[in-house]
Amino acid sequence: MYADAIIVLGKHMPGGQPDEDALARAKAAADCWINGRAPAVIPCGGRRGGERAADETPGGTDDAEPLASFCEADWLASELMRLGVPPTVIHPERDSLNTSQNLANAKRMMDEWGGKTALIVTSATHMPRALAVSRSIGLRASGWPVTTRESSRFKAHLAEWLGWIEWKLGWQRDGEPDWFARIVRKATGT
Repeated sequence: MYADAIIVLGKHMPGGQPDEDALARAKAAADCWINGRAPAVIPCGGRRGGERAADETPGGTDDAEPLASFCEADWLASELMRLGVPPTVIHPERDSLNTSQNLANAKRMMDEWGGKTALIVTSATHMPRALAVSRSIGLRASGWPVTTRESSRFKAHLAEWLGWIEWKLGWQRDGEPDWFARIVRKATGT
C-alpha cells in the first residue's frame, strides 16, 4: 500500500489537549511515513477558537480564559516531528473544520504537486465515512485505521454515525464543524 501522501484527519481536542485517539493517529501516520508508505504527510484540521483552557475544572466556574485558537494540524505536525518525521515532508492543512473540508483541502494541496493517491489515517469508526467522502470528491484513497479505547466507545460510534447522516444529507456547511458530532461531544462531556 503506497501513496503520494499520507492524510492524517484532524481530531477535535477540547482545550487543546490530545486524547488517546489523536495520539494514535499521529503515531500511525509517523510509522507509515517511516516505513516508506508515502513521501509526504498532510496533517489536517483548522483553528478552533473560543474553547476553554484544558485546566478548567469540570462543573467549575466558566471564568477560564478562552483559548485564542488551537490548530489541530499544527499540533499533529509537531507530534509527527517529535516522532521522527522531518518538517520538510509535512504540509499542514489548517483551514478545515470537518471531515469533508479536511479531505477537499488536502486533495487541493495534492493536486498542486500532482499527487493522485492518498493513505488516510483516522480512527476505525471514522474510516468508512472518510473513504466515502474521498470517493465523492475524486480522491483515490485507501485507509490506515487506528483503534483505541476512546474510538471504540459507544459515544464515538454514535457521533460518527450522526456525522455520516449529516454528510449524506448535505447538512455540512463551509466553515462549520460536524454539528451532530459536536452535540454528542457536548452532551457526553468529551
